[in-house]
Amino acid sequence: EITFKSPRNPSEASSKSATSLGPMGVAVNSVVFFNQEAAPGDDILDELNTFDQYEGHPAGDNYHYHLEPVWLTTHKSDADNEAFIGFLLDGFPVYGPFENGVAITNDDLDDYHGHVSVTPDFPNGIYHYHANQEYPWINGDGYFGDKGTVTR
Repeated sequence: EITFKSPRNPSEASSKSATSLGPMGVAVNSVVFFNQEAAPGDDILDELNTFDQYEGHPAGDNYHYHLEPVWLTTHKSDADNEAFIGFLLDGFPVYGPFENGVAITNDDLDDYHGHVSVTPDFPNGIYHYHANQEYPWINGDGYFGDKGTVTR
């Protein structure tokens, strides 16, 4: 059992913090997000061979995603292929690889793998992350906002 406590009204952190190994957020299907790093002594590119057809894999006591969770982005997409897929520990939402019907690339995102724009769920606009097919996949250099806590 994992408990996440994140800001209800997230805002940009004055001092950004890196994500650590282990849970950095949670998907709408309760599967946790891990960052782009592998366990100490492992290479994430070697771990890619252990991912299933939904781009997740087990490690220790939990199944998790390092990459775009393709079942969610395929089955939870709206008419513009936008898919709200979860939240990171700083309270900001995570979306799939499309926005307004256009594929999002790393060139569209900041160092934290996100940007500010209107989304179907936040019509006034919000900073949000995008999971896409380009490294670092879900999150870049850390949390954009002040991170919450994870307890097990």
